[in-house]
Amino acid sequence: MAAGVSPITVSRAFSSPHQLHPQTRQHVLDTASAMGYLARPRQSTALPVAPPRGVIGIINPQSDNPFFHELTCLIGQLGETRQVDVLTMDSRDSPEQERAAIDRLIACGVDGIILTFISSDTHHQAACLERLARAGIAVVLLDREVEGPHHGGIYIDNLDCGYQAGRWMRRQPVERLLILSGPSDSLVTIGRVSGIREALAGSPISLEVHYGDFSMSPTERFLSERLGQAPLPDALIGINNQITLGVLAAYRRAQLPLPEHPGGPRLFCIDGITHAELLGTAIPSIRHDLVTMATQAMDLIEDALQSGSRRGTRQVVRGHLHLSGETG
Repeated sequence: MAAGVSPITVSRAFSSPHQLHPQTRQHVLDTASAMGYLARPRQSTALPVAPPRGVIGIINPQSDNPFFHELTCLIGQLGETRQVDVLTMDSRDSPEQERAAIDRLIACGVDGIILTFISSDTHHQAACLERLARAGIAVVLLDREVEGPHHGGIYIDNLDCGYQAGRWMRRQPVERLLILSGPSDSLVTIGRVSGIREALAGSPISLEVHYGDFSMSPTERFLSERLGQAPLPDALIGINNQITLGVLAAYRRAQLPLPEHPGGPRLFCIDGITHAELLGTAIPSIRHDLVTMATQAMDLIEDALQSGSRRGTRQVVRGHLHLSGETG
């Protein structure tokens, strides 16, 4: 080489000059200039850097519940539109899984969480919210209201849900109503059962309430035993869609006429069963505007991230009565 250096040294003089001694670099450049070589500015090959995106987490209690599944999908779609990444966790109706999901989202460094608590333990709820507050993570509550630091919430009017269900049932020619509900200490249960009781006050309809679990299998097991005991109910209310699926499964297993079919009992479902009509079963229900709920939740979490304020609003959503033959 004319400069008396190796080819790699010449290359570094033009591509990585900081790696060479100043005198060596200058010697190479002077020699190249004397020989008529001109160094061209190096073009960057780096890809353009995208602006940073916020990251939020969702913790829901039952991903296999169409109500929560659809809400999660809608929030994910809104995240794409608003340039927010969304991580989804399922607590699977377990307080231990709920804590583990919170741990994972904290470890992931999320900016905020949209959280539906499964545990009704107030000490557990408060501890989780305090921990998230210490981590600087904004929290918006969805569906279930609890005490503790958070940035607002979207809540279903459970008392009104129950009242509408009870008013509909009161208009039916029934005598014995069985309510299949969730845990007795759940605010969802308390609100919905209280609404039903209020609507039926003064009615001749006898009322039986079973406090159990919000999922399908425990309901099916209980009702399979109950259907062996007289007198059978001539009407049932499932507090949510999973409980109502358990009702249908129990009647099918017992080989009794299905609810809302000829010879079967009346059945009302709070939350509604998606596409039940396609299965030949039209079930009166309470339905909620999930698009509005998802939008409100995203608005609250974005406002919390932008303002840092814990003055988020408490927004209450009322369901509407959905009868056979109606759409939406």
